[in-house]
Amino acid sequence: MIYYLLITAFTVSVDSLLCGFSLSFGRKNKIPVVLGITLTVFAMCLIANYAAMILSSVLNEKTACLGGIVLIGTGVFGLTKKEKESSNDDKSLTAKIFLTGFAVGLDGAFANLSLSLMGINSFYVPVIIALMHGIMVFIGILLSEFPILKKAEKLSFLPSVILIILGLYKLSGLIF
Repeated sequence: MIYYLLITAFTVSVDSLLCGFSLSFGRKNKIPVVLGITLTVFAMCLIANYAAMILSSVLNEKTACLGGIVLIGTGVFGLTKKEKESSNDDKSLTAKIFLTGFAVGLDGAFANLSLSLMGINSFYVPVIIALMHGIMVFIGILLSEFPILKKAEKLSFLPSVILIILGLYKLSGLIF
């Protein structure tokens, strides 16, 4: 049962790796990115864990793909903001971290919902899913520090484009 949970947590958190990669460019302090996304995912999973019976008839797995819309919106927002404003604005960063955490956490919350409906309804499920998201964000941040990948930081539009592409990928789940 624990292997099933770990595989599920890994699967739903892979998109966090790219988000960590894209959100870390131009940031000296990367801890808020990791903590913000991890805590957002944890809160969503905790809510899903304890609301499983109420929401089970309303939601389905395709709904998790709608997180793609949030990622696309976050990416478009990043493209439309002037570089000066977005790099120095703490409120903008906080909003972007929360929205990204919400978008990548939707599939984790729905996986948590599914696990809850299967009888794996315990406090450790949201913890494991959120920690896996945090680990993936951290790995994405580490990847952004590699010298060859660090050169991509000069392309100020790249983080937003990555979020848009990831959002389109998540939306493809509605079609297929």
